[in-house]
Amino acid sequence: MLQQQGYSTYAIGKWHLTPAEQTSATGPYDRWPTGRGFERFYGFLGGDTHQYYPDLVYDNHPIEAPATPEEGYHLTEDLVNHAIQFIADSKQTAPNKPFFLYFCTGAMHAPHHVPKEWADKYKGQFDDGWDAYREKVFARQKELGVVPSNAELSRHDPDVPAWDSLTPDERKVCARMMEVFAGFLTHTDHHIGRLLD
Repeated sequence: MLQQQGYSTYAIGKWHLTPAEQTSATGPYDRWPTGRGFERFYGFLGGDTHQYYPDLVYDNHPIEAPATPEEGYHLTEDLVNHAIQFIADSKQTAPNKPFFLYFCTGAMHAPHHVPKEWADKYKGQFDDGWDAYREKVFARQKELGVVPSNAELSRHDPDVPAWDSLTPDERKVCARMMEVFAGFLTHTDHHIGRLLD
């Protein structure tokens, strides 16, 4: 519909809408992004993919990542680079043509992969555990007016053990997992900022 109204249409990132049996290089392609109204696609067809060694697709064909992790490759940065390039390509030849960009990183879904320096920015910030962090975030939400001042914190998820029940080694591992998650979110936010800029 947008193409018929004069838009360029791009899909970047996660496309979890093609049945697995239709994701081979032989298609069929009618349920791939380019078969669903997008002129260009760069991303992955599954629900998740490795952030350093992703299962990439460019338009209608699988490709290898353009670099290795040792060369600084990360999927989020790559997705943003391609989104910027798709828009730039259009704007060079048709500067006033509107575009629609569907942009969905693999971030914040497993696997949680982020360069170590991004996770290290949060070192020690979750050492008190998830129970204390829930209370801290909830108090901050009240302070900011995100939730009413008389709101009550929801019950603790029974499938998640109480922080105090974990061994010291388990706490160390879980605190690091929270640091990695927070670093991944900050890394993602940084690269989305590049796209918006």
